[in-house]
Amino acid sequence: MTELAYVNGAYMPIEQAMVPVEDRGMQFGDSLYEVVRLYGGVPFRDRGHLERMQAGANVVGFETDFIAQLREVIGVLASRSGLDDAFVYLQVTRGVCPRIHAAPDGLEPTVIATVRAFDRLPGILYRKGASAYTEPDIRWGRRDVKATTLLPNILAATRVQKKGGYDAVFFEEDRVVTEGTVSNLFAVIDGEIRTHPVGAKILAGITRGATIEAAGRAGLNVREEAFTLEDLWHAEELFFTNTYCEVLPVVTVDERTIGEGSPGPVAGTLLEHFKNIVREETGHH
Repeated sequence: MTELAYVNGAYMPIEQAMVPVEDRGMQFGDSLYEVVRLYGGVPFRDRGHLERMQAGANVVGFETDFIAQLREVIGVLASRSGLDDAFVYLQVTRGVCPRIHAAPDGLEPTVIATVRAFDRLPGILYRKGASAYTEPDIRWGRRDVKATTLLPNILAATRVQKKGGYDAVFFEEDRVVTEGTVSNLFAVIDGEIRTHPVGAKILAGITRGATIEAAGRAGLNVREEAFTLEDLWHAEELFFTNTYCEVLPVVTVDERTIGEGSPGPVAGTLLEHFKNIVREETGHH
């Protein structure tokens, strides 16, 4: 089993992968990315990830259509690596040119991918629940575009990690909660599952969508409506969703207890149904 990279048509060991110093992804963060989970070596909802990346490319004006190309790359990396539980990181940059802010026409995009073994989160996080801390949401206005310009996320995540938390809970000036630095956020408020609606203010996660499907299977309704920090403090349950953690219960925010201070039944039910969806689509048990 081997961790591999792909750069512009060539496959190689990760340590050999390089891009030019004047690549706009490196110099400006002028690039998009996705992370696809492999279960039993089979990608989970890779088409959804790639369609989201293509939509982002259309927004920022990348001159390429790469869904078919990257689906093939994902398959080759999964096959050649032999990795069972892994993730594929994909990145497409606008290309290479002398450093200038305004991007010239006709650049050839740089296409990068890596596959690495997946290190599962400690089981105690699911049994005991995770902690989070609030952070003002100072990101740019198109959070639905999955760009690599992630400095606000990085700074917030670093502050939270130093406090021992799993992720931040972003909130805006009006105290409306949006999401985490790497996660979507759900809350159970007055017995109802709530999450911020899809739009420019959040990234519509692939796992988020699968979690909403899982809720439907469990006979639970999800209301896609924003809620505030005040609503959050009175929530019965809170949980993050993303490619890495799947459905992760959160039991404290800013060291304040959420609900009973332990993982609740809704998060557990959704995780169970989410895993059933994964099994059905990938055959992984």
